[in-house]
Amino acid sequence: MFILSNLTTLRVILIFFVVALYVTTATAQNTTTTNSDAHRPTIVSVVFNYTPNQIAAAVAGGLYLVASASLLSRLVSARSWWGLYLPIAAYLPGFFVRIPLATNQNSLSLFMIQQLFIILSPAAYLAFNYILYGRLFVQCVDQHHSLIKPERVARIFVASDITTFLIQSSGGGLEGSTNATTDHLGASILLVGLVLQTLSFALFILLVICAHRSIVQEGIRLNDQKWGPIMKLLHFSSFFFMVRCIYRVIELAQGNGGYLLTHEVYFYCLDSLPLLIGISIYILFWPARYFGPMDTYNMQLRP
Repeated sequence: MFILSNLTTLRVILIFFVVALYVTTATAQNTTTTNSDAHRPTIVSVVFNYTPNQIAAAVAGGLYLVASASLLSRLVSARSWWGLYLPIAAYLPGFFVRIPLATNQNSLSLFMIQQLFIILSPAAYLAFNYILYGRLFVQCVDQHHSLIKPERVARIFVASDITTFLIQSSGGGLEGSTNATTDHLGASILLVGLVLQTLSFALFILLVICAHRSIVQEGIRLNDQKWGPIMKLLHFSSFFFMVRCIYRVIELAQGNGGYLLTHEVYFYCLDSLPLLIGISIYILFWPARYFGPMDTYNMQLRP
């Protein structure tokens, strides 16, 4: 038996962000072409087919900064260090990077950073829900209601997300090429990673629904339980996270020139906004208030 603490989980997530950034940049450097030809399309025009709106990017970035600061305040006041990666990830979205990208549309580094943070940072939001589910069934609810041992839920789904994480980062690097064939290949790889991530998260939602159903079938009323709101929080946030996942899959499935990809408004309405709603609910209802006074949870994983 060995113990994977929440701090270790955070370190793993941060390490893979760094690895993903390296893989993305290295891949793009191997595939990008020279910009000396003024007639060649820019990276932004190839991928987005529009110039990012600087005002919208600044507003979105500001809202996420406020959400990050609010989540951090809630976390510190409750000493819920197990959830530290949620405010960190909320701070990471690359909306602010889209501001200089609008005027430096062939900057590979700017494009890679905003792609990495905007496409991949939601993986940490999903990880927060995995940990929250495990905490709920280890501390408050009889574990027989969970189809998977709650101590193993985060390990299973985080491992799945890490795999799709690296697939998406590789695809994002190829997508930064101004070569149409390479760009198409990158978009296809990115699509595969997003589909796998969506399926994995759909299984997690199914796990939550089955656990909820099992609890209700035993005659337990969530409204009568101190921990009851946590189940509702998991349903609420997971719904909006899934909206974003489905949007991303459809967007990439349409290919270059697709309607969703070439209209920035859908990026904000179906990607940024659902994620913001999904994490902001935890500002109003921080889960620690529904647990016991002692924050002693660790994920006990068996080989």
